[in-house]
Amino acid sequence: MKKTLVIAGLAVLSTTAFASKARLQALGQDGRASLFLDDTRSVFLNPAKLNTMSDYVTAEWGTGSRADDSEAAPHAEGGFFKKSNAFAYGVYVGNEYGTNNTVKDSDGDAADTADFATTDNVTEFFLAGDMGMKWGARFSFSSNENKPSTGIKKENSTMGLGLGVEHGAIEAYTNLVLKDESKGATAAGDKFDAETGINAGLSYGMNSMKFYADYDKSGYKITDATGTTSDVASSELAVGVAKTHEIAAGSTMFMDIRYNMTSWEDKKATGTNDKEIDTTSLPLTIGFETQATSWLTLRASVAQNIVIGDKETKKGNGDKTEETVANSTSVNAGATFTFGKLMIDGVVGNTSGSRTGNVGTKNGVLTTDNLMTRVAVSYWF
Repeated sequence: MKKTLVIAGLAVLSTTAFASKARLQALGQDGRASLFLDDTRSVFLNPAKLNTMSDYVTAEWGTGSRADDSEAAPHAEGGFFKKSNAFAYGVYVGNEYGTNNTVKDSDGDAADTADFATTDNVTEFFLAGDMGMKWGARFSFSSNENKPSTGIKKENSTMGLGLGVEHGAIEAYTNLVLKDESKGATAAGDKFDAETGINAGLSYGMNSMKFYADYDKSGYKITDATGTTSDVASSELAVGVAKTHEIAAGSTMFMDIRYNMTSWEDKKATGTNDKEIDTTSLPLTIGFETQATSWLTLRASVAQNIVIGDKETKKGNGDKTEETVANSTSVNAGATFTFGKLMIDGVVGNTSGSRTGNVGTKNGVLTTDNLMTRVAVSYWF
């Protein structure tokens, strides 16, 4: 969840010219998709976008990490999207956005000892069409299990559905987590059960401006073999307006301002261990992306909360803390190398990471021995 002021770089190339988490990160956007920038990653937010963003294959470099996707440990994923007569379709594998894997992998190591089975090997199918109104649908599922000869049997299964429409300047979408269940952790009776997750959004474009709203609600319940429970619920509301402007041939600038409100609550069985965190912020986003040469596009971003950036923490024992969200400033940069129909996207390495691909704290130094992270390769038909 971004609660930040962003200065970022965008290009005046076709919206289908880029398709990666690397580009979104470099522009200070959410790894799943931007709420106002059109990018091929937008199909994961609104599958109706597949009508205008198809005929390509993409591969995101990464690891098989059990935790959620992050800059330090990006997930390997990829797929293809194709237009065929009046319909468009696609198959994508490895996308584990919003799967609560970090929660299931509670100790953060590579093994699943004392952990729930995490979501793995996700497969997604897409279908879209245009009948005067553009529509799209996305269905995802995964299932995995571990049956040792001795010890605890562990399993996880998920199912999700996404629907979206576009009609003129209006766009609307909804994404549902229908199922996310894990059984077995430290004992055979341990259970992880996600609530039906709901993500819904609406936007309206007018000239060079886009007005948008996005709401996300999710939660899960953990029950151990003794019957002790922990209920976690979270919600986020974002309402904003963005404006894009062509500042020169091959260079585009945008400005976005939004109001974010988030809530996270953990209810323990004992009550006194309850915890609730509420955050409000007003991020401002300003950005640009430029085609430096025929084969190189550059982009960058800086982000920070402005005016509003408040965090309130309440505990079941009566403790209450109010504070300003600290250290909200972040900077990212990225590049795309174009070789005909082949494109290589990446986040420019300005971290203290090593040649092995580890990413450390950004220290303001352009580390040329770790030039690009979150690398993705796309080929357009």
